Amino acid sequence: MTSDDGAFAAPALDPGAIRAVAFDGYGTLFDWDFRAALREALDRQGLAVEDFEETAKGFEKAWNSVSPWGDRVDDEGKPDRAYMLDGPVPEFITTWEIWRRQFAWVFEDQGLEGDPAAGADHFREVLSHAPAYPGTRDVLDALDAAGYRLALLSNADEDFLQSAVSHNRLRLSVIQTSESLRTYKPHREVFDETCRRLGCGPAEVLYVGDSPQADVLGADNAGLPVAWVRRSEDAELAEDYPTPALAIDTLHELAEALGVPLPSAVAS
Repeated sequence: MTSDDGAFAAPALDPGAIRAVAFDGYGTLFDWDFRAALREALDRQGLAVEDFEETAKGFEKAWNSVSPWGDRVDDEGKPDRAYMLDGPVPEFITTWEIWRRQFAWVFEDQGLEGDPAAGADHFREVLSHAPAYPGTRDVLDALDAAGYRLALLSNADEDFLQSAVSHNRLRLSVIQTSESLRTYKPHREVFDETCRRLGCGPAEVLYVGDSPQADVLGADNAGLPVAWVRRSEDAELAEDYPTPALAIDTLHELAEALGVPLPSAVAS
């Protein structure tokens, strides 16, 4: 949507229409540094790489081939968007197995004698104890006290996500993982099922996430209003992505947009 001067204008969010708030996990509620975890995984195995940034980019690129969507890619080698959003649900593999395949791809590409399973184990350990962003528990408690139903919807395995929730003492009414749903965001089915669990229609569930593809594109496609969390200064959305109802830098701004008061020490 654009304004009269051609600039992007976010669709209006009606707080009165929102009955529930669903959150992405990592990058939205939980803080983790992918590159730091990757470097630690390599260091633990005594693996030296000439160009770490190139290795990290290779690991990310490998997802296009080894993910459940990897059997149907576009001309750029990326999974077909329509297939990911509304196509047949592909055969399920765990997040741990995707990581193992990514490590195997990188090790083979760079001629490294590493253990892909050990690399995936390290990622699982890091995400099991990932800390929540400052103020997260206070914001969730305030939203709960204001009467909103709260959900967590994450591309994650049950073990490490439940561990992170317990580790940070977060309380949510519904917790959905890609493992429990047997498919991944951005597919429509994961958002539809979360709405069913919350007992709400899509327009009544505000979805909060940081990933342009998994969160903004996926939730919008399923009819949920979206609050996009910009966790880095260079975060941006491609021109062909939907404009979120909210663009926020912290969860405190989410509470403010919904008119939910926070304790003064938290709000500051």
